[in-house]
Formats: sequence, C-alpha cells, structure tokens
Amino acid sequence: MKIITTILLLLFLQSCDTNDSSITKEISLPNDVRWVTNSSEYRILCEQIYKNAWQNLSQTLKNSNSDACIIMDLDETVLDNSKYQIGLAEKNETYNPESWSEWVNLKEANLVPGAKDFIDKVRQTNVKIIYLSNRMAKNELPTMENMMDLGIYEEDDIFLLRIDKPDKKDVRRSEVLNGTGRMVNFGPLNVLAYFGDARHDFEDPNSYFKFGENMFMFPNPMYGKW
Repeated sequence: MKIITTILLLLFLQSCDTNDSSITKEISLPNDVRWVTNSSEYRILCEQIYKNAWQNLSQTLKNSNSDACIIMDLDETVLDNSKYQIGLAEKNETYNPESWSEWVNLKEANLVPGAKDFIDKVRQTNVKIIYLSNRMAKNELPTMENMMDLGIYEEDDIFLLRIDKPDKKDVRRSEVLNGTGRMVNFGPLNVLAYFGDARHDFEDPNSYFKFGENMFMFPNPMYGKW
C-alpha cells in the first residue's frame, strides 16, 4: 500500500511540474506576439482594413484596364508569420536570416485575417497583384507553394522579392512604374493602391496616394524599425 501511495504521489508531482512548465511557457510569450495570436482586436483590425480597402477601391478596380495593379507586401500583410515568432520566443532567440529562411521553407505561414476575401475580390477584376516583399528571391518557390496551399496563388501574380541588400523596395517600385528591370516584359503599370505593415512599404503620401484611401497599413507590433 505504501508503494502504491508513493507512486501516486510521484505521478501527481510530475503532473504539477508539467502544468507549471506550460504555464511558464505561456507567460514567457511576449505580449506583442500574444496580442497577434490571441486577441480579437488584431483580427477585427485586419478584417476592417481589408473591408475598408475594398469599399474605397472596388469601383476603381472594376473599371481599370489590365495595365493597372495593386502592390502588396507579404509578411504580416497577407501572410501571418506569428508561428515563427512563437518559435523564437520558445527558444529564447531573436530573428536571424537563417532561421527565417528555414521558416519560409516550411511553408507553414497562415493568412492575415481578411486577406483571402479581399484577394478573391480583386481576382474578379483586370487588376494585377504584385507581391513586393523583402523575402529573398531564392525563397520564391516555397513562398508560392505556401500561398497555393492557402488558396491565394495565381500564375498571373507578379513576385518582386529581394535579390540582395541594395535591392530595396523603392528600387522595385520604380521598376513597376517605369517598366524596367524585372518588369520590362510587363511595361509601365498604373499602381492603384499599396498594402503593407511598415512605412517603407509605401510611397510618400501626395495628392493621389493617401493613407486610408489607397494606402493601407496593417498592425504589426512583433517586429519593425521604430
């Protein structure tokens, strides 16, 4: 009887240790990642931005020719990489290009709330979608395959991923506007809107491009330059 009691006590203590470990693990997750992964506010904000974008742009998009496009960032605008951030927190690591490349090749990113519904609506127009992302060009194929799995990929989509450090986003935006470099086979395109989660995803506001009208910023407290 004494042996059985001892075994039961050990099993109970082991169970307590496991529960304490999981609680500690949950508490150690940074608040920014917890907000993105757990809060209804994040989901509502993203869905709201995409709904507002469609309301503002729908008529323009529907009436546009095939030389028109919208430019969308990928990460934290279309693709949700919060699982990568959770993995970093669990390992007590910070971002590095090697682990990020490994994550991209896992093809496990989810969708930012509202992204698929908006993209599906754009598909019903003549407007091209250009994904202008700082993901490295060498990871274009796994990025496409991830998007195929999520049901948001089409062969007509244009991917302008980063070749090297000098290949900044303003360089690629210029190629779109002027029909140069990687865009030489498409000719100059008329950009109707920009979507991103960081300031460098956008042109400088002017008489045409304005935030909330044809430039739409998504919340991303997990990483960036502030």
